[in-house]
Amino acid sequence: LIGVLCFLTIARTIVMHDVRIQYVRRLREIPRALWIGVVIFFIASCIAIVVAPDTRAAFGIWRAYVVEAIAFGVVAWLHLDSWRQFRVLAAALSVTAAFVAVVAIIQQFTGWGIPNPFWRAAATRRVTSIFGYPNAVGLYLELIVPFLIAGFLLAKNVIARAWFVILFCASVAAIIFAESSGTLAALVLTAGLFLLLWKRTRWIVAALFVCAVLAVAVSPLRKPFADEFLLQGVSGNLRTSMWKETVQMLAERPVTGAGLAGYQATVKPFHILQWAEIYLYPHNLILALWSELGLLGLLSFCWIFFVVAWWSVRGVCNAHHASEHRVWAGVVFASFFIIAIHGLVDTPYFKNDFSVLFWLIIAAALQVRYTQNSPNKTT
Repeated sequence: LIGVLCFLTIARTIVMHDVRIQYVRRLREIPRALWIGVVIFFIASCIAIVVAPDTRAAFGIWRAYVVEAIAFGVVAWLHLDSWRQFRVLAAALSVTAAFVAVVAIIQQFTGWGIPNPFWRAAATRRVTSIFGYPNAVGLYLELIVPFLIAGFLLAKNVIARAWFVILFCASVAAIIFAESSGTLAALVLTAGLFLLLWKRTRWIVAALFVCAVLAVAVSPLRKPFADEFLLQGVSGNLRTSMWKETVQMLAERPVTGAGLAGYQATVKPFHILQWAEIYLYPHNLILALWSELGLLGLLSFCWIFFVVAWWSVRGVCNAHHASEHRVWAGVVFASFFIIAIHGLVDTPYFKNDFSVLFWLIIAAALQVRYTQNSPNKTT
């Protein structure tokens, strides 16, 4: 699908002179700071193919997570040139979220379609929806949730608002049923941050937070919560072991990393827990980027991340902008905050749909910056 969209865009550019002028103008509007980051990121990904132990596998990862994802972001920037089109995008994403969430909810009550017998058992059930593992549900829905909230805030009628409310509730339910603690923590912390920044709810949220901490501290849930957040449970021990062995591996190849699709083979000599499988990625975004794309790829990704996050912060904080501009700036900021939080314990980029959504949000961030000083361009 991404290839078809890119082909149609290139065909329109070649055939139609007016469209070609429009596209060239849009591309020139991309700030140099972002261009530099993207070009370096692309160069780092090409180097990562060369150093990878399996060139064929590396090329497949490169095509899916780098070339196609960036191409989709460029196509989105060329075509989504107004906030009205972003409202349509939010509606389209809500349909995909509905499909994923409905399948997950059905699985919760029936166990149908869950591939792993352990996850399928009623006592230990974790839904997977259309994916192969539970965390994929959270990874997909967590970046769509901000779009659902934006759709609700900008909806023009009651039916549209009801649709986004229902989808928001269904998405959160699906994430809970998948028991994706990283996603839940990221969403809760993001919501808490926004409510703290809003003067009307600041003290209420602070009071609720204190009450929640005290309630957990004196309840039987204290130990499970402590084990989860201090990484002392089974999942936490697995992650800390992965991080230790990944750091040891990177200490021997700090510049190039393991190369694309090379983590499992390269980290094997450093594997600590012999009874545990070696996962595709080390369940930490920084370590995963460093391992897959080398130090240059990690630094360029961080550069892109902070440049775009800064645009969104300016858009949210500037009260002179139109309300819709601030809503979409909030979507970008929330998305990047979610990635930052979830990236502490997982790898929210190296997944087909997530990488595409990431560069789609980059396109939204460009629109936020483009309309920064031009409120009349937000229609």
